[in-house]
Amino acid sequence: MLTRTLDEILRDFGTGMGLDLSFDEKGVCRLELAKLAAVDIKANEDDGTLTLSSVVREELPDPITYSTILDLLSLALDPAHRGGNSPVVGRDDESGFVVMYEVATPSALNRRPLADIFADFMKTYGAVSALLDNQEAVAAKAKADAASAGN
Repeated sequence: MLTRTLDEILRDFGTGMGLDLSFDEKGVCRLELAKLAAVDIKANEDDGTLTLSSVVREELPDPITYSTILDLLSLALDPAHRGGNSPVVGRDDESGFVVMYEVATPSALNRRPLADIFADFMKTYGAVSALLDNQEAVAAKAKADAASAGN
C-alpha cells in the first residue's frame, strides 16, 4: 500500500525539477527531455504502480550482432537479479519500436523517491542507446567494407 497518492509522488518529483507535473485524463504524464527522449509516466491507481516508458529506437539495427542481442537479453533478467523494479527493454509488437519500461511498485515508491527511480531509468536508457548506437556504427562499417570489397 502506498503511503502517498500517485499524484503527490508525481508533484513532488516535478517540484524537485522546478516543473509543475500532473497526469492527463488517461493517467499519463509525458516528459520531453531536450531531444534526448520522451518518457511517459503512467499511473495505475488500481495497483498503485507507476510505469515509466520510452521508445529507445524505432527499430533494431540491421544487421545486429549476437553480442548486442545477448546484452539486450541480459537486461530482461535484470529485475530478477535486482528484486524487481528495474528497467527492461523489449520490442512493441504493434509498432515494432524498441522500448524500455519500468514498473515502480508501491513498495519501491515507498522506499525510494521517484527522482531516484527516474535517474536509474535514464542511466539505463543512456546505456541501451549507446549500445545500439555502437551497433549501428558497426553495421555501417560492415556495409561500407562489403561495398568497397565488391569494387
